[in-house]
Amino acid sequence: MIPTGSDRKLTVASEAEQQAKDMKRLLAKAEQQIRKLQEKAADQKQQFRELQSHVKHEDSLAAEREELKAEIIDLKGEVKELTRANREHVEKVDALRVENARLKAEIKVRNPNATAIGASVRRILQPSLS
Repeated sequence: MIPTGSDRKLTVASEAEQQAKDMKRLLAKAEQQIRKLQEKAADQKQQFRELQSHVKHEDSLAAEREELKAEIIDLKGEVKELTRANREHVEKVDALRVENARLKAEIKVRNPNATAIGASVRRILQPSLS
């Protein structure tokens, strides 16, 4: 027969072993959860860095957009000025053409040899039309 006291020692020992196994399982689960949380934290840090980079990029684009707006306004003013100057130039060219036609007509009336004189006048006036 086995003394009853030794049964009790086996039961206590197996309870302690069971508790140790349960604690190890809990510890393993906790460590796994910690690793998952650490990975999640690392992912969130990376996402945060990417968002910061995106915000900086958006800020630089906004600044560039403002610079371009100012440049566009300047260019619009320049286009208006060039258009005005071009109109003035066209008016001068038209006035010179009218004057040229008037001079040609006057030459024909004064001189029967107008063809030769007309060619001379054209050569003389040509540089001023350019």
